[in-house]
Amino acid sequence: MNYPSSPVSRPFPWAALGWGAAILLFVAWVCGLGSRDLTVSDPEFKNGATSLKTLVAGSVEPPSVKGKYGGVLTEATLADPKTFNIWVATDNGSFGVGGTLFDSLIARNPFTNKYEARLSELPTVSNGGKTYTFRLKDGLKWSDGKPITADDVMFTLDMIYDPKTAGIMREGMMVSVPDKKAPGGFKQVPIKYRKVDEKSVEFTLPVPYAPVLSILNIAPAPRHKLYSAWKSGKINSTWSVDTPPSQLVASGPWIMKQYISGQRVIYERNPNFWKKDKWGRTLPYLERYVLLIVPDLNTMALKLKSGELDSTTVPAPDYPDAKSYEKRGGYTIYDLGPSFSTNYLGFNLNPKAKVEPWKIKLFQQQKFRQAVSYAINRDLMSVNLFRGLATPAWSYVSSANKAFYNPDVPKYPYNPKKAEALLDEIGARDTDGNGFREYEGHEIRFSIQTNVENNVRKSMGIVITKDLKNIGLNVTFTPIAFNKLLGSLDAPPFDWEAIILGFGGGVEPHDASNIWSSSGPTHQWHPSQKTPATPWEAEIDTLFRRGAQELDPVKRKKIYDRWQVIASEQMPLIYTLVPDALVAIRNKFGNLKPHPQGALWNQEEIFDLKATGAAPS
Repeated sequence: MNYPSSPVSRPFPWAALGWGAAILLFVAWVCGLGSRDLTVSDPEFKNGATSLKTLVAGSVEPPSVKGKYGGVLTEATLADPKTFNIWVATDNGSFGVGGTLFDSLIARNPFTNKYEARLSELPTVSNGGKTYTFRLKDGLKWSDGKPITADDVMFTLDMIYDPKTAGIMREGMMVSVPDKKAPGGFKQVPIKYRKVDEKSVEFTLPVPYAPVLSILNIAPAPRHKLYSAWKSGKINSTWSVDTPPSQLVASGPWIMKQYISGQRVIYERNPNFWKKDKWGRTLPYLERYVLLIVPDLNTMALKLKSGELDSTTVPAPDYPDAKSYEKRGGYTIYDLGPSFSTNYLGFNLNPKAKVEPWKIKLFQQQKFRQAVSYAINRDLMSVNLFRGLATPAWSYVSSANKAFYNPDVPKYPYNPKKAEALLDEIGARDTDGNGFREYEGHEIRFSIQTNVENNVRKSMGIVITKDLKNIGLNVTFTPIAFNKLLGSLDAPPFDWEAIILGFGGGVEPHDASNIWSSSGPTHQWHPSQKTPATPWEAEIDTLFRRGAQELDPVKRKKIYDRWQVIASEQMPLIYTLVPDALVAIRNKFGNLKPHPQGALWNQEEIFDLKATGAAPS
């Protein structure tokens, strides 16, 4: 499922955004973090963005300090929710607003990349790595005082695996196994689960599965609130945005107090939140959390300046203006180094697409795609469009992903002469002297599209178009509405030629399997193949299956290293730049630990420096 991302600057503690599926993003500015306890009193942060670059490589979470109670944190989201029911949601607005209410069984620490206990203790593993038993912590309660039990977890799984339940979670909780009815083929099967006792649930997989924890870090649903709706077939319409907030319950740090469409969501402290600080005191420290609904990034920037927002992402082109106002605005801009987002230029390689066959044949030429990559001046684009706050990209995996990034992939630094030589090799030459090359008797002309809502991508399109014309390709650039663009990518007749878009990533590479597996619906250049169209796609299919079932982390890294090499050699997606994660945070909070996966990911322990409460009010 494809949908816009929100600039809310902390990740959900569970895999709401895709549940094992990499998401195509239309706003790719991801916030990030540092590597020690970042507070506004820290002198190293007085100089703003540039001083943080040396601190982003830490692997140990900074220690927390004892906070006071009180205060409000205000952020913004781009879209209204369509539902408060995250288990049937398909849009980022719903995940952002509804997901704030719920905690997960376990969650990955962005600093260590290791999973940590949340509602559950870390699971025990048995049966040769195929059985995982989760035990809930003692004394867990929903915000209305009802106990959180194994029945809630069982109900959540029953609901997700029910084909009648809407949403995107079911697809991400299936496991790929050999299909005995189709030798050499594979099929998707659900994970088996059973209740052990009132606090424990056991999951059994058909094969060892390395990314299992990214699948099982689910947020339990409240059975006492939603079971009857599911049983009666009404779950997809239950907890609509018309539901009074008082009827919702929460397991996370916040309960919803008010929702006004198009304006704001107000949350208050959940008195039954399970987590304590290391001194045994109730969390969160803050009294309230507010999400303003702001449909564009320019308005967010204005609200940051006016003091209405406490934190927001900063697109690189806006950095100089935001930085110049930093002292007057009372905030600090943190440059957290490369984000997990990548931008790319992609060509349509689908022989069934409604595109002239000679163009598809040209696009399918590896040397053509390599020539295009050599023709793009990434360094100049970084300086002119991103103020130098972006680095050249050669792979799907950003250098921010310390666990799986492979720096040793083929690279294509700006070299128009090399690009021209590669085009000559495949017979793409300018035979009539008009300045544009021909291929099989046709002048090479094609259109690049991107989403009109994204000003940075539009600027990138203009630069790339110029670069490609310089090597004799007659390229036009046509920004169109995002939904229209996605419609041409996702379904027949696939009538697009080239696109500029981006992916947001995370640590787990298997989350990208729906993009890189040849049968995947978002295998963008040639989706939903019954059998791999090329040997290199077949090899990537095999690598992803092996990577999922390899439990040795060193061997697993080598598998995904090979995938990145193949992807960079073949270039079905031509990566351009990885933008820095830039985030502005007002100078009023303690226990800040920003990281590229979420600037305010540890929200429950952030506190207002002027707060005075010794206990929750």
